[in-house]
Amino acid sequence: MESTTPRLRGNLEKNVTDGTPNDVVERYASLKNLADRLDFGALDENVVVLDTETTGLSFSHDELIQVAAARMSHGKIESWFVSFANPGKPIPEEIEHLTHISNSDVAEAPAPDEVMRQLVEFVGDARIVAHNAEFDRTFTTKYPAGKALLENEWIDSLDLSRIALPRLKSHRLIDLVKAFDAPLSTHRADADVEATCSLFRVLLAAVCSMPRSLVAEIATMADKDQWPTVVVFDYLLHHAPSGSPLADSAETPAETGEAGCQGEKAESAAKTPLFSLRSMRRQRVNSCLVARPSSLSGAAVLDDETPLLDVPSRADIDRAFSAEGLLGRIYGSYDPRPEQLEMAEAVRSAFERSNNLVVEAGTGVGKSMAYLVPSALTSLRSGVAIGVATNTNALLDQLVFSELPALSRALQQEAPDLPELSYAALKGISHYPCLRKIEKIAADGPSTREVAGRQQNQAPALAALLSYIEQSEFSDLDALKIDYRLLPRWAITTTSNDCLRRKCPYFGSLCFGHGARRRAERCNIVVTNHALLCCDLAADGGLLPRAACWVVDEAHGIEAEARRAFTKKVDSDALSRLCGRVAPSGSSRTIFARAEKRVSGDVEESGALFYGLSNKAQEAGDAFARAAEEYCLHVKDLLYFDTQKTGRSYESVDLWLNGEVRRSSVFAGLKSHALVMVEAAEKLVRRCQDLVAFLEGIDAAAEPQREIASTAIELKELIEACDLIFSKQPESFVFQASLLRKKDRLGDSLGAMPLEVGSMMRDAFYSRTQSVVYASATLSVDGRFEAFSRAVGLNEDESSFARELQVDSSFDFDNNMIVYVASDMPEPNAPSYLAALQKLLVGVHLAQGGSMLTLFTNRREMERCFDEVWPLMKREDLRLICQKWGVSSKALRDDFIADESLSLFALKSFWQGFDAPGSTLRGVVIPKLPFSRPTDPLSCERASRDDRAWFKYTLPQAVIETKQAAGRLIRKSDDTGVVILADKRLVTKSYGKTVLNSLQSKTVRICPTSEIVASLAAMNGR
Repeated sequence: MESTTPRLRGNLEKNVTDGTPNDVVERYASLKNLADRLDFGALDENVVVLDTETTGLSFSHDELIQVAAARMSHGKIESWFVSFANPGKPIPEEIEHLTHISNSDVAEAPAPDEVMRQLVEFVGDARIVAHNAEFDRTFTTKYPAGKALLENEWIDSLDLSRIALPRLKSHRLIDLVKAFDAPLSTHRADADVEATCSLFRVLLAAVCSMPRSLVAEIATMADKDQWPTVVVFDYLLHHAPSGSPLADSAETPAETGEAGCQGEKAESAAKTPLFSLRSMRRQRVNSCLVARPSSLSGAAVLDDETPLLDVPSRADIDRAFSAEGLLGRIYGSYDPRPEQLEMAEAVRSAFERSNNLVVEAGTGVGKSMAYLVPSALTSLRSGVAIGVATNTNALLDQLVFSELPALSRALQQEAPDLPELSYAALKGISHYPCLRKIEKIAADGPSTREVAGRQQNQAPALAALLSYIEQSEFSDLDALKIDYRLLPRWAITTTSNDCLRRKCPYFGSLCFGHGARRRAERCNIVVTNHALLCCDLAADGGLLPRAACWVVDEAHGIEAEARRAFTKKVDSDALSRLCGRVAPSGSSRTIFARAEKRVSGDVEESGALFYGLSNKAQEAGDAFARAAEEYCLHVKDLLYFDTQKTGRSYESVDLWLNGEVRRSSVFAGLKSHALVMVEAAEKLVRRCQDLVAFLEGIDAAAEPQREIASTAIELKELIEACDLIFSKQPESFVFQASLLRKKDRLGDSLGAMPLEVGSMMRDAFYSRTQSVVYASATLSVDGRFEAFSRAVGLNEDESSFARELQVDSSFDFDNNMIVYVASDMPEPNAPSYLAALQKLLVGVHLAQGGSMLTLFTNRREMERCFDEVWPLMKREDLRLICQKWGVSSKALRDDFIADESLSLFALKSFWQGFDAPGSTLRGVVIPKLPFSRPTDPLSCERASRDDRAWFKYTLPQAVIETKQAAGRLIRKSDDTGVVILADKRLVTKSYGKTVLNSLQSKTVRICPTSEIVASLAAMNGR
């Protein structure tokens, strides 16, 4: 059994989230052996593991098709119950594929109610274990014969896995099986039961490996009627198996009751360790903080601001990118690539000359290492930080958890005289758990929330969150898998305005957000995302550590992110939340009432003054709430300008607020309400400031004081946005309204976005940074960088001067990618276009034999095509899935990669960042070029000012997006396939050549649909 540990650790390292501490990985790796030798007492006796398969997820409309149950004792299966059930309706194709249960399998099966009668007899009084138990419990007990199962005790293995193993990437049964080398789950009920049986004791061992104080805290979060799975924590706390970490850490073992019994709490409470979130957090932080000097010793300076960089020489770069150098140490069979070396030298030169650089490096160049190596060497030699910003979390994680660790190890071997390379990821503070808020939730105890029409307890979500905190150093919440409907992210995170900073008991290294920043401040390489970088620029610095140089990867997305960061908004939802803080609403207290409660015993001598200030603030808050409510009601008046009065299928509309609209009586009426709201907001700001000043120095008032100060800041931002939109209306901004068409729903917003972000980038970025490197596989249009450089404000003055470099891909695109243009398609706006597209899609999918990705720009067209194409593909035994409303993008990606012949119809979220290397993806279809909507406010404003705006802005953006989409096809050097463009404008319009010349492959064939289908059939032997 011990020999399986290396394999288990290997499995777990693949399945835990990046950044999981080593001791946690070791803990997980020990669980299987621990489970084999522990005796879990009553939890391991008279247990029935159960699973159901159904025709769908609707409790009211779907039916059972299979039930499996296994009676288990001490990890051994003693007996089975397995039965199909006739649902009385056809099994949907996707369910048939998932479960491998066909209509013929259930044709002669008993009805679900009869199966339930047999199941109840089999289960008896046993404890029931199920993965996502609420689903199985609801389905089995909806039948009259199954009602008896409501009396059984149900344990949810999904809850256990999320709580005891929060650092796993996924808690699906199939993924748990892979992580712990258990029997394979095939989505058949019997196979899933076998998998759950093998995992149940591992999960019990995982609970026994948690800190005793945390187990005690979870055990008292709810009673078993509110959350049945709590019995596991309660029982193991009081009956910890001998030899388990839980038993070893017990101060005084408590002997109370049987499994599931939560009596005698008063007696046992004194015998269990007290839970302290602060102590638990301190223990984790102390274990990960290693005292070592920062390698940022400080560079020599040319003046008060500019460090003198010690940049590696060209010879240093040449050696690093040789088989004997750094890259050779990182990649054992490294084959030097001239394209990669050319880019690395360009980055080095940009740092040396304090110039900017725009570089397009095609797929296969290895651009990450091409900028990381010169960045690392420059930082280590100069003692300055270098920043790297990515557009996607996938690339950020790849850099921080794969490429930078490998580079650091290689540098230690290659250049032992240099300090050890340090690096850290940093995201916005709202990505990190706020321990102050979480401590309050834990102290108050979990409550119930309505989710999907049912009251559910927060306990499992809160328990998983606390366990994640115990097992994490400075990770953000993006990797935590809990039901955020039960525990909303806003309730467990903070914002820069709301953070108490030094008045918070967790401020400093204990805090996830500020602790992550402190670590980043001492690192050579700071990796962040475009969003935080642009917010830092908009906030005039302070959110990110100072970096001498920046590398912006995936730079094709930076303009849009910068525009978002510099946009000012008046949002109805945000106004409603703000009003909820300053004016009474239902049972919730205002910030002023909370302040009174918190400091009532500390202001006795000056109580009259305090309560007077508080009353005035409350009056101002009430007045503001009334004005804001009136404003929100009248924002809907702008729907008058919605030109699509009939046939509207979308819930929202974006309106361009041009000069004519802003001069209208409708807008004037809204402006009058906005000005009333601004006046009320200004008065409320003054009242808040009076209270903040009074509360200064009162220890008990730190939290309410910060809450009131945060509200004042938010009010000032509202005033500024209203002033910009309704009064100043500068020419450099574009004004828009995003409105929900239903007049009884909030969610509307008015915005002022910069027409061009270039001048802002020059002032906030280039003038304060020695060198900015923009890198992407898709930046040029027909070989030129003019559109990108103009968009980000380059080459306008000395600080924004940029060199441009286009590095060809190391892959053989011309031979590996064939681009077909369907010449006989109708124009995209022609009535016959959709039918012709459907015919093309059927033909190419059947000729190719699946493995195709079709990327749409319009949901309605996608769904109509799917309805026509899917039945014809099913007839040929080919699967096709569609990105419909509510379908998880991750599930679609996983399904596509797992099934080599599967085809997918998808929308914009799949146009970039989606990798499916190998034969899984052999064709990409792009029905229409992705031009922005004619009614897009930014496009409308540009067109009103510049007759050539479409060619200067809209066309280049569409080209970049098309290149991104085509780039999904070739992800490895031996990938091959076809790109099919079904937009006739590529043939009939003058700009068609610009688009085709910009694509990765020059092998372009313009031909009728029939020739495309025949060519694919010949290539695939069909």
